[in-house]
Amino acid sequence: MTIANTIGKEGVAMDNMLTNLPHFLLGVGLVLLILEVIMGFTTILLLTLGISLMLTSGLMYVGIIDESLLSAFVVIAAVDAVLTVIVWRPLKMLQRDRTPKEVKSDWIGTTFDLESDVAPGAPGSARFSGVMWTVKTAIPITQGTTVEVVRVEVGVLHVKPAGS
Repeated sequence: MTIANTIGKEGVAMDNMLTNLPHFLLGVGLVLLILEVIMGFTTILLLTLGISLMLTSGLMYVGIIDESLLSAFVVIAAVDAVLTVIVWRPLKMLQRDRTPKEVKSDWIGTTFDLESDVAPGAPGSARFSGVMWTVKTAIPITQGTTVEVVRVEVGVLHVKPAGS
């Protein structure tokens, strides 16, 4: 590589990322970590591989390992395997589904008249606020009864007779 190739506009020597293996590994590692953050830590592989690439790059800069592809692949594979074993369980626990939280809605406590009979196991329907809702209840309620919304799910109103 000549001096002309390594001198930038400011006159400072700089290496091309594609011709310097540690720079390349550092760049790819950062890109993988950014992707992992954007995706919300949904894949463990991108996290561990990104960290492995960056650690290998650092080891090359310090001179602990040679700047060769074979050394890089071996160290990246070993570091990635160790990191995966270390972070697998904690990250899986972060990804675990949690119990659904009860929806807090402005609809709870609202009253309206039923358009059809409703019973446990036999939901009805009601047009309420311009939307067709499925109406469910724990006790049988006849058409025309004024009911109060006690719980809301997506597209479902759980009701009880008003005043009870």
